[in-house]
Amino acid sequence: MRKLIVLAVVVALALLVVPAAFAGNGAGNGGSKKAVVNYSLSGNVTAVDAENGVVSVTVVKANKAARAYKGKTVDLKVAATTLYYERTADGERVAVTLADISAGDRITSTGKLTKATGAFSAKRITIALPVGTCLTTS
Repeated sequence: MRKLIVLAVVVALALLVVPAAFAGNGAGNGGSKKAVVNYSLSGNVTAVDAENGVVSVTVVKANKAARAYKGKTVDLKVAATTLYYERTADGERVAVTLADISAGDRITSTGKLTKATGAFSAKRITIALPVGTCLTTS
């Protein structure tokens, strides 16, 4: 009888431990495939739709998360919490609004990318200096 009780306890513990050992981090297939990742990109604005809160950008450079979109035009969804800046000739970053962004501007942006849908949510957009502009020094 005693052996049967010990065996039942061992089996019960095994049933608790084995699923936990295989649970991992929830990423599946042993990789780290997060559904939402941080993106960083730079590119050229092709359109601004302030009414719908979208800035369309042709991606020129991107971090690993957004690299697949290089050369493509993506829509950056902006919200009331999105921060807007512009680089000045002396290297300073000054606050601006969405209304200051227009087609043809070169921008950098950071935020969240939902991998399943390819949806970009901009946390920050910075209007960069035009290519070839030299910073002034004091």
